Amino acid sequence: MAKISTKDSFHIYKRLLQYVRPYWKRMALAVAAAILLAAANTSIAWIIKKVMDDLFDQKDMRMLTLIPLAIIVLYFFKGLFQYSQAYLMGSVAIRVVTDIRDKIYQHLQTLSLAFFTKYPTGVLMSRIVNDSSLLQSTVSDSITTLLQSSLTIVGLSCYTFWVNWKLAAVSYLIILWAVIPIRKFGKKSRKFSTKSQVKVGDILKFLHETITGIRIVKAFGMEPYENQRFSAENNLFLRVRLKRLRIRALASPTMEMLGGIATAAILYFGGYSVIQGSLTSGEFFSFAAAFAMMYRPVRELNKLNQTIQEGLAAAVRTFELLDFKADIVDKPGARELPTIRELIEFRNVCFQYETEPVLEDINLKVRVGEIIAIVGGSGAGKSTIANLIPRFYDVTSGAVLIDGIDTREVTITSLRNQLSMVTQEIILFNDTVKNNISYGSAGKSDQEIRKAAEAAHAHHFIMDNPKGYDAVIGEQGVKLSGGQKQRIAIARAILKNAPILILDEATSSLDSQAEGEVQIALEKLMEGRTTFIIAHRLSTIKKANRIIVLSAGRIAEEGTHSELMALQGAYHKLYTMQFQGEHNSHPSGLVSPAEAT
Repeated sequence: MAKISTKDSFHIYKRLLQYVRPYWKRMALAVAAAILLAAANTSIAWIIKKVMDDLFDQKDMRMLTLIPLAIIVLYFFKGLFQYSQAYLMGSVAIRVVTDIRDKIYQHLQTLSLAFFTKYPTGVLMSRIVNDSSLLQSTVSDSITTLLQSSLTIVGLSCYTFWVNWKLAAVSYLIILWAVIPIRKFGKKSRKFSTKSQVKVGDILKFLHETITGIRIVKAFGMEPYENQRFSAENNLFLRVRLKRLRIRALASPTMEMLGGIATAAILYFGGYSVIQGSLTSGEFFSFAAAFAMMYRPVRELNKLNQTIQEGLAAAVRTFELLDFKADIVDKPGARELPTIRELIEFRNVCFQYETEPVLEDINLKVRVGEIIAIVGGSGAGKSTIANLIPRFYDVTSGAVLIDGIDTREVTITSLRNQLSMVTQEIILFNDTVKNNISYGSAGKSDQEIRKAAEAAHAHHFIMDNPKGYDAVIGEQGVKLSGGQKQRIAIARAILKNAPILILDEATSSLDSQAEGEVQIALEKLMEGRTTFIIAHRLSTIKKANRIIVLSAGRIAEEGTHSELMALQGAYHKLYTMQFQGEHNSHPSGLVSPAEAT
């Protein structure tokens, strides 16, 4: 990470204070408590002077009664002020971090798929959880310590100068040397804190990959390999943490040494003044007590500097995420998209991921109610076409139009309300079957949800569970088979009942029997809907009105199954290769090339 200048640090804290502003009343009360706490701490030094001069030297019996009572009252109020400040400031910090986490998550929801391709899940989790936790320490500990320690130091310093300004001047000249190590420790602490946060992100990314892919790890016997990889990452994290620990551990004894030098100086010059008669014993012990009481806040300020540096590093990473501009947004004045009536058109569409071309000069018109199948080899751009319709990505050039309206000119919500989608990668949530089916279709009745499940041939296995539609399916639907998960996703699309349907390898996880059941439901669902079928298993698309064959990002062929087979071109080659791989078992009802024509 680049070095953070003083100006940058000020800007970061200014941004953080924007989140603190809504809680200014709590902050004001915390500041008031800090001022009263500093006054209480200063009063303790004055009481020590009264004890030495009035109680021990003058043997004043009245003071013997008053001073202990004053000490009890003083410590009661000191504790009250300390509690009030800590609680009020801590509650502000917790609320601020909660607001920041909410804002980060909400901001992530606005970003396109390209962003999530660039940033691994583990890294984003680290930003949301770990970095924001460090910010909590920065907001809470830094402001609390800064207020409490600074005001205490100011109060005690004024008192020591009032007692004996010459002795105070000598003492503070020594203390000023503490600024040098504090600055150095702070810079190094920020450096290693940044590295530590980066390594946390790496570890979370690694854990996410290996835990979600645990079946593959076990199936290929890669446990020792993954253990070795994790140990390597963990040891890198260990080394960074040890360096950070060394800086923290070195800071305290350095401050102790400077405090010891200052104490020796006070003892010598103060003792000399008492012997010479220019300072009473009460004044000397009061001065020494005040100076000793300053040691803790000075040490806390040293620790605070390290906390601030770590917090600044976390804040930079947090604001970097918040400043990431969403590239798929509503244009100013975007209008609602009317329900589709005529066609979807790809007009001279080109698209590329960063600098890698994916689609080139795609021209395609799809009439309402038409079923279009898109096929091609791996990497041909099939799924990309499906992703351009709901604006998961925007075209690099050209346009996608619905009834002549550019999809970039309408609101994203109104566009996606007209779409249902079932993808190859089934996304289910650790929630009930009912809530997974009704996801995106709030307000649907239980009867409607059941009908959707029945249409997807999911009702029977749902009811096999004693809890039925209220059964929780686990993370990513782990308690369901692949085919069952697919049918839950299809039921979700059926329930939404949108006029445009996108099936991206929608039956890829089903066995022959389940595929047959779902295919019937899908065919019924596709009636009267404009449907895009992205398919690898060509046996599932023969009933499409048209088949679009993609090759190297371009439309190579277009026609019905029979027409394309008769051409003996790219489609015929794809179909023949698939037939040769599956003709022995015919798991999905494939016919021979001769039969197909």
